[in-house]
Amino acid sequence: MDKYRELISIFSEVLEKSKDYHIAYIYQVGYVSLIGLLSKEEQNTSMIVDEVFSSPESMAESLLRNWRWQWFYENKELLPRKDYDDIRKLDSDLPDNLQEQYRQSISDWQSKIQNILRK
Repeated sequence: MDKYRELISIFSEVLEKSKDYHIAYIYQVGYVSLIGLLSKEEQNTSMIVDEVFSSPESMAESLLRNWRWQWFYENKELLPRKDYDDIRKLDSDLPDNLQEQYRQSISDWQSKIQNILRK
């Protein structure tokens, strides 16, 4: 399995939860992230290509950003800020009671990513 597909595989549960972030393969372009709501019942006209991944590393960064957004929305009531222009700022903006759980989770994701990228 190539690195792109392995990354998608380890993030599969996170991607399933995502309502407006999706990964697709476009012939002659490669893997991309799509932003917009996906609906099986009606034709979707609001989907746009957000990023074209030039490398597995760029895909990994995007997937990890998406995971951070997911974590943020699940814990929004417990956080001091209600929005971010750059979700990576979340890393340094956590209350003490959430830091250990968050840091352990992100460390686990980073380890999984590194294992794939080192192959």
